[in-house]
Amino acid sequence: MNGVLYLSYTGQSKKIAEYFAERTGFDIFDISDPQRSGHSFDTAIFVFPVHCQNIPEKAKSALEKLCARNLVIVATYGKMCFGNVLYEIRRRYRHNIIAAAYVPTTHSYLKHDCEFTDFEGLTPVIEKLNAPSPVEIPRSYKNPFSDIFKGLRSRIGVKIRKSAACDNCGLCETACDFGAIKNGKTNGRCIRCLKCVSNCPSNALEFSLAAPMRMYLGKKKIDRLIIYV
Repeated sequence: MNGVLYLSYTGQSKKIAEYFAERTGFDIFDISDPQRSGHSFDTAIFVFPVHCQNIPEKAKSALEKLCARNLVIVATYGKMCFGNVLYEIRRRYRHNIIAAAYVPTTHSYLKHDCEFTDFEGLTPVIEKLNAPSPVEIPRSYKNPFSDIFKGLRSRIGVKIRKSAACDNCGLCETACDFGAIKNGKTNGRCIRCLKCVSNCPSNALEFSLAAPMRMYLGKKKIDRLIIYV
């Protein structure tokens, strides 16, 4: 069995995963859905977002449980620093990684950022599936402070509020993977992934950025598709 697995909070990683599923004919699985996880794969493509230059905890858990003879890892990033996540996965987990990529996508906090469109640039990854062999992934730059209080930094930098449009439907609570929101109000478990904002049918959840976050996001963007095959 072959499959495309993905973790997606605002839909960017899901779009990349859907492209791979369409091109390969592989089944697609959302790792946040327990009913669609737990399979073993001959070849698996795993697409996930970089969070604060780190591997999201849900992605770590999936990688620990994943059973695949060949694995492709694809990290989507919001055109800021992507850290060292692919190298870290290569080093930490006992998977036969045959290809990897960093894909620049819309940043979760930048509403008008351009989406990724260079899907043909991912062709070398798909071609590698026909002749699988282990791939080398070099170390990349990671800010030495990126591992320190990353959840707290997100909560300080991004505020989420509900507006009068909220009808208490509870879908934000259902969508959240961390039990971090109830009745439109977040708690200390929130990592500011904005999945609740993206899934609100009434657009009743709004977010604002603190000045340091705005300054950070105003830096020159990294818009490179990087592939290792």
